[in-house]
Amino acid sequence: MTEEEDYYDILGVDRDAPKEEIKKAYRKKAKKYHPDKNPDNTEEAREKFKKISEAYEVLADDEKRKRYDRYGKRGVKGEFGEGGFEWSDFSHQDDLEDIFSEFFGGSRRSGGFDDIFNSFFGGRRRRDSGRRKRGRDLRMSMEVGLKELRDEAEKTVRINRKARCEECGGSGSRSETKRTCPKCDGSGEVKRAQRRGFQQLVTITSCDRCNGSGEIVEDPCPECSGTGRVEKRETITIDVPPGAKDGDRLRVKGKGEAGENGAPSGDLYIILRVKREEDFERKGDDVMTEAQVTMTEAALGADIEVPTLDGKAKMKVPEGIQPDEILRLPNKGLKRKRGDGYGDQLVKIKVRIPEDINSKQKDLLKEFKKIEKKKNRSWFDKIRGK
Repeated sequence: MTEEEDYYDILGVDRDAPKEEIKKAYRKKAKKYHPDKNPDNTEEAREKFKKISEAYEVLADDEKRKRYDRYGKRGVKGEFGEGGFEWSDFSHQDDLEDIFSEFFGGSRRSGGFDDIFNSFFGGRRRRDSGRRKRGRDLRMSMEVGLKELRDEAEKTVRINRKARCEECGGSGSRSETKRTCPKCDGSGEVKRAQRRGFQQLVTITSCDRCNGSGEIVEDPCPECSGTGRVEKRETITIDVPPGAKDGDRLRVKGKGEAGENGAPSGDLYIILRVKREEDFERKGDDVMTEAQVTMTEAALGADIEVPTLDGKAKMKVPEGIQPDEILRLPNKGLKRKRGDGYGDQLVKIKVRIPEDINSKQKDLLKEFKKIEKKKNRSWFDKIRGK
């Protein structure tokens, strides 16, 4: 791709185009340059497809697009190898699979998707050479409550990480001037040979002079001292999916530590720890609570209010309910991960026995006892006249 070609022009979108518009433009051009559509110009189609894929790789990623808008291609140069953009640099394979599955019925399972790789790039995707060392992944725990899991919740976390230097775009250089590392002659690797009798042991390690890049920065960036990375404390917003479980892992792409020499950043992994909510106990997608009723409410029935994950709700207690009997409030539990709707809230009824009663209440209870005794007397007692 020549330096004059602009990513926005390649996709045919404005510089302020939203992501969805960029994706639509890529889908349209990907369909246009499919090899089946260009049997007489396969080489030209392959080259054009590579250009639009490089443009999409940058503009579909918020961080890369921001650096490109500020620094041009210099800001994203470290994302690709020395030979420029290759298929192994493309991180939106799922988007491409969706496009070709829709237009041409290709899929990984059938082999059609890999056939597309072969058509465009002359073989299956290659592995990264290893010289561009991806940033380290970060992991942390985050506590959430059951009420926050009722529906999707936003949480913020603060992390310390090595972020890409914005002053130099992660290149580590004030300018683009670099020279070949004298220690490894640009290979990024150092070989050491050790002879043991008739055998020779050769070990290969990453060059410690250039950190495996093969190049030495001539004019280091003063902000990052030539490393391309700076220490940064950052606040990140996390979308917690409804119904998540304790131990679930959330991935925040690109929020790990920045890679060396402008290489891609690692990811941030959030381990969810669901704390016990007061008055609520989780039972899968259902939640359980307790509700206290008086002795008379249990006998006569009542309308009561119970706490739920999204506020209070009215519930009818049927007459004659027994202690520890469980009532159900539909759709007051957690959002189901499989299928639509919500779980239920299970309400265990606890009958509260009065500890201190006055004389009138005692007389009424004694009368009630007599009636109960008379009502429940046996057939034999009735014959005897008792």
